Amino acid sequence: MQTPDEWLADFERKVADLQQKATDFKRDIESAGTTRTSEDKSVTVTVAPNGALLDLQLTDAATGKPAAELAQEILRTARQARQSAANSVAEAFVPIGGDRDTVQRIDTPEEERPPAAPETDDYSENRIFGSEQQKW
Repeated sequence: MQTPDEWLADFERKVADLQQKATDFKRDIESAGTTRTSEDKSVTVTVAPNGALLDLQLTDAATGKPAAELAQEILRTARQARQSAANSVAEAFVPIGGDRDTVQRIDTPEEERPPAAPETDDYSENRIFGSEQQKW
């Protein structure tokens, strides 16, 4: 059985440990934003820990690309930066009791798939609104 002085000393150690973990957590979260550069070095993207775009830098080589290609390069680089920031934020939770197995399950998303083909079904015969005979 602990004496009151031992209990108090143990409690103070636990509080100090929690305070240090909270300080470290705050620092890690605040620094979880990241910067990523595209493979060809034409696009550099910086995101905040929440994934918000903070900065976008384009080289002269980037401005010479076709617009669609440049847009895809910007989006790809931004996705990589957001994923890295998300991993850093998740990793910050481990010292304060986060589950490392869960943190390690945050997968990098595959390249965006092309959009699905637009719907071609015509439901004009089944309209409820805008037809001459409104169905209420």
